[in-house]
Amino acid sequence: MQKVIEKFSEKVNQHIVNKSIKRNEFSDVIWLIGDGRSGTTWVASLLNADGAYREMFEPFHPLKVPEAKSFKQNMYLHPSEENNELHCFTRKVFEGSLTNIWVDQALKNQEFSGLLVKDVFANLHAKWAVQNFPQVKPILLVRNPLSVASSKFVTRRWNWPEYVPSFNKDLSDTHLMGLDDIINEVIKRNDYIEKQVLNWCIIHKVLSEQFSQSQIHIICYEDAYLNPDICIKQTLAYADKNQDINLSNNILKASSKVSFKGSAIVEKKDPLSIWRENVTDEQILLAEKLLSSFGLSGWYPEFKTPDTTAIKNSFLKD
Repeated sequence: MQKVIEKFSEKVNQHIVNKSIKRNEFSDVIWLIGDGRSGTTWVASLLNADGAYREMFEPFHPLKVPEAKSFKQNMYLHPSEENNELHCFTRKVFEGSLTNIWVDQALKNQEFSGLLVKDVFANLHAKWAVQNFPQVKPILLVRNPLSVASSKFVTRRWNWPEYVPSFNKDLSDTHLMGLDDIINEVIKRNDYIEKQVLNWCIIHKVLSEQFSQSQIHIICYEDAYLNPDICIKQTLAYADKNQDINLSNNILKASSKVSFKGSAIVEKKDPLSIWRENVTDEQILLAEKLLSSFGLSGWYPEFKTPDTTAIKNSFLKD
């Protein structure tokens, strides 16, 4: 019965999408990326609090989107590399023609003024994608790596990806040159938290070495949480999206579709410090060593609030 309902929903969604494409409603495209459990779903809801844009949820998820099944999670591509299969798929995403029950979980039959794509699985070919589809406005959400790792630990049943050197030879020979010993030590220790911090380091090192400061808008989860009006207003200005709605407490504190029992929003705990419940002092030291080895130690001093200036200055100068 569930399969029948899903098939019917997908058929309805496809009809809505086709109408929107004919009306050219998806010409403005915002692409929100970041590591998993960084708060991308919550920030997407703030950027689209007025519901004016169609939200596409994780279209690059290879386990949930049939058309993406041949692509690895966080698959690396050099910006100049050719990949016709991924190019065709990515075009479907950014033109808005892709839809299924995962991508459009609550699609409304309305007129849209743009497209907001939220994804956590395409970080390592984000520069390639933006270079091939320059109309896209990329936004990177950064969060404390230990907050990310702790949340992934709690939701590890969701099978979060880990870095596998043999699958990423091109990455090892470029952005990760000279880091083989550090990476192998992490893999040998097999500590879940440390492995996810490694994944975080790789994602952000690659992005900061590929994008210049003017090519991507950077926001930090902690800034969005503490000063949502300012942070979201600046991000909307970058994306050229008009939104007159006020971010009320109901909007700011609403549970996202990926909130779970044990998450800060559900348990009514501080999302900036809840990570300490799952991370040991030894794991903090291991994380400090990793960030230092990757040249990212200035991003989150003492793993508290971010140094936004240091983060932005890590990206290429224009």
